[in-house]
Amino acid sequence: MPIEVNKEVTTTSTGPARDQVSQTATSTRVPTNTESRDDYSDRGNAWVWYVVGIIDFLLLLRILFHLFGARAVGFTNFLYSLTGFFTMPFQGIFPNPNIEGAYFDMAALTAIIVYLLLGWMIVGLIDLATRPADSKKV
Repeated sequence: MPIEVNKEVTTTSTGPARDQVSQTATSTRVPTNTESRDDYSDRGNAWVWYVVGIIDFLLLLRILFHLFGARAVGFTNFLYSLTGFFTMPFQGIFPNPNIEGAYFDMAALTAIIVYLLLGWMIVGLIDLATRPADSKKV
């Protein structure tokens, strides 16, 4: 948390004018060790959420393409092969409801939830490891 120094100086004249003049000095922001450690923590958290967001976005596209019965050609084939790695651990846990060639990919939905929870836990560990005990996260 930065330390701010504010200084207000008030002078009063006792002459015939009797004007009161008030001046405020500029604020000086002094970074502390706590603030720099918070910056590292925030940067690490941002990277974790960025990676989790990309993975979950691709998995959401996979769900939508399967739901609308997209054929596995071109971009769709690339997307299925790319996201297959992320859904592999969750294949077969829940049945996939299908209607006329389109189906809801339960493995991808499970993967989205698990990766969000995993990202949340990693961010918590980063905060625990890097933030001082007296730091307040806003």
